[in-house]
Amino acid sequence: MPLAPRKARHDMPTNLPLPPESSLPDVLASIALLAALLAAWAITGRALKAKGDLSQQVARRWTANVRNALLLVAVVGLLMIWAPQLRTFALSLTAVAVAIVVATKELILCLSGSAFRTFTRAYSIGDIVEIGDNRGEVLDINLLSTRLRALDGREGSLRFSGNSVVVPHSLLFTQPARILAREGSPTRHGFALVFETKADLFSRLDEIRERAAAALRTGDGEADEPAVAIATTDLGRTRLEFEIATRPEDAGRLEQAIAVAVGGFVLALPPAQEA
Repeated sequence: MPLAPRKARHDMPTNLPLPPESSLPDVLASIALLAALLAAWAITGRALKAKGDLSQQVARRWTANVRNALLLVAVVGLLMIWAPQLRTFALSLTAVAVAIVVATKELILCLSGSAFRTFTRAYSIGDIVEIGDNRGEVLDINLLSTRLRALDGREGSLRFSGNSVVVPHSLLFTQPARILAREGSPTRHGFALVFETKADLFSRLDEIRERAAAALRTGDGEADEPAVAIATTDLGRTRLEFEIATRPEDAGRLEQAIAVAVGGFVLALPPAQEA
């Protein structure tokens, strides 16, 4: 039984790239507006060419005026047609801008802090500074942060801890910045020794000061006389407080020399005679 001939099938595209339905009227209106303006431009051009009595300067002036007027109408018309979509797009841009600002808030604060430090000349490389809870010598400064050679956590100490810390410049707006010593200027290093002894250290304060000064002269021939103060702790122990003028890199060595000299002297003292 003969088979019926098959009809030829022609594959036709079913998904055409059409604009969204919500913007289709705006697209058609924009096309109509531009077509009308182009037609007006063509009619105006022919009319000016048909005017044989117009000078070249007048024809150019009319051409420029008509062109500018048609461009203005085109811009205003397109803005009016696409105003709802432009409003939505502007809101989207605003949301994106807000998100970017929130995401880069810390970065913006760091850059602003860097500008603040530069304009105020707050500190420079080589200075010893305290920014919030961070104390140390300024090793490097960039646009976002300052790198410090950290000092130990004792109050008044200029002894390096062996660590470095990176301080973001945003802290300059929220934490106080103190200059402990400018580069090349004299610095003071303070430390304390606590003893639990029955010896009368109050009456021996001049001897303790001499022992500390001798230790400095041994360790550094140009060291100034140390400042020595005596007090007691809450537990009744004797606390000797020392302050010396030195460079940060020498603070640890000189502190150790004084601790050895004064500690050996204090521990060798006999107990005070009881009344």
